[in-house]
Amino acid sequence: MEIKIMFKLVSDLLLHRKFVFEEGSVTLFNIPISIIPTNFIVLLQKELDKKGLDNLVYQVAKINGKEWFRSMDKDYQLKTKDVMQWGPDLISLAGWGKVTVRTKKDSEKSLIVLLEKSANAIVYGPSDKPIDHFFRGLVCGAWSYVYGEDLDAIETKCLARGDNACEFLLMPKNRFDLSNQEIKTQLM
Repeated sequence: MEIKIMFKLVSDLLLHRKFVFEEGSVTLFNIPISIIPTNFIVLLQKELDKKGLDNLVYQVAKINGKEWFRSMDKDYQLKTKDVMQWGPDLISLAGWGKVTVRTKKDSEKSLIVLLEKSANAIVYGPSDKPIDHFFRGLVCGAWSYVYGEDLDAIETKCLARGDNACEFLLMPKNRFDLSNQEIKTQLM
C-alpha cells in the first residue's frame, strides 16, 4: 500500500472515529487494540512449537477474527464488499503484509488469499513448514463470520519456506484432504 493511500486510510478512520487514540487506549472499529512487536508473536509461536502447541496461535486467532468481525458487523453492518475493501487495507496498515484475495467462490464458501511481505514470516526466518498461523487464523475467522459457516484454513505456500509469498486456502473443514499429513497438522 502506497504511503499516500495509507495516510488517506488513517485519515478516513480517524475522521469517522473508527480509529481512536485516547490516553492509555487505542480502538479500531470499537475493538481495543495494542501495538506489539511482531517478534512477540513469533517468539510465542516458537515457544509453543517446542511443546507441539504452535497451532494454538491459529485456533485463538480464528476465534478472535470471528469475534472482531461480529463486533464490526454489529456496529457497522458489514457487507462482503466492505470486508473485501477494509480487510486488506487494515492488514497492510497494521504491518502484517500485503493481502490479496486471489480466488473467491461464494457458492463453495472458499477462498485463496495471498499475503505478500508477511511480517511474521520475515521475522520468523527460514522454516521447513508453514508458520503464519496468526494471519491464517484471523482471516479464517473473519470469513467464517462473513459466510456464516465454520471454515478452516491451511497455508499452502510460505515465505519462510522459500516461496515468494504466503498463500492460504480457506473452506469448510470437511472439504480438506485430512489424509495429507501437512494439511492434517495445520488443522489439528
